[in-house]
Amino acid sequence: MIRVAVAGASGKLGSMVCSLIQSHSGMELEAAIVSPQNPRLGEEIFRGVLATSPADLESTLHGVDVYVDLTSPSAADKNLLRIPSAEVNSVVGTTSISPETMKTFTRGIKEHGLSAVVSPNFSVGVNVFWKTCENLAHVLKDYDVEIIEVHHNMKKDAPSGTAARAAEIIARATGIEDMVHGRQGNVGARKKEIGIHAVRAGDVVGEHTVIFAGKKERIELTHRAHSREAFAEGCLTAIEWVAGRKDGEVHGMNEVLGL
Repeated sequence: MIRVAVAGASGKLGSMVCSLIQSHSGMELEAAIVSPQNPRLGEEIFRGVLATSPADLESTLHGVDVYVDLTSPSAADKNLLRIPSAEVNSVVGTTSISPETMKTFTRGIKEHGLSAVVSPNFSVGVNVFWKTCENLAHVLKDYDVEIIEVHHNMKKDAPSGTAARAAEIIARATGIEDMVHGRQGNVGARKKEIGIHAVRAGDVVGEHTVIFAGKKERIELTHRAHSREAFAEGCLTAIEWVAGRKDGEVHGMNEVLGL
């Protein structure tokens, strides 16, 4: 039985992950961690599980096999610094975490001989999407690249972690260093750059399109998420994969899925 603690348990994705864990025959939801300002703190928010504060993180994680972080960047910046000393493996889906925090977290994972999976998106389709972006970028190095992402009107960060990862993958494959987030005014002729554009509207779960445009043709690669359950199910796959590991490494979903 894999014992799991989920931080961000009251969020859209976090609550779905908690529910799936409780319906999974091989997992047990040990803790549901929420913001200290959450009005339901101390109440039962999932069957037999009370909402707990991150202030009690170390004691909460006692006996837990995998810690899952689906919080906010500011919360994760604090939480992840405390995880390695708790001797627990991790699955991290929170985006826009500071590079300094990730460096310290990665070092802690190595020093304590733990394992972690870090990914801005757990869905199988998105990870195949990233791999396809990489393959296309290697072949289409001289093509113009634009990335367009669409999300619901309540999403706080822009661009999305998925779009940012796609841009990183393409930049690594093409050698393009400059990234432009939207354009306005007299910007002149296009430079060697990756354009990234964020749309926030309605209740869109998530849509990402990468355009590779040449002089006489273009390729458009699109992934559309119809339900957050695709992300939640992928998160459980990551939990199962990382639970028994102790290799001192931080892994990506590409390794989990064997891509």
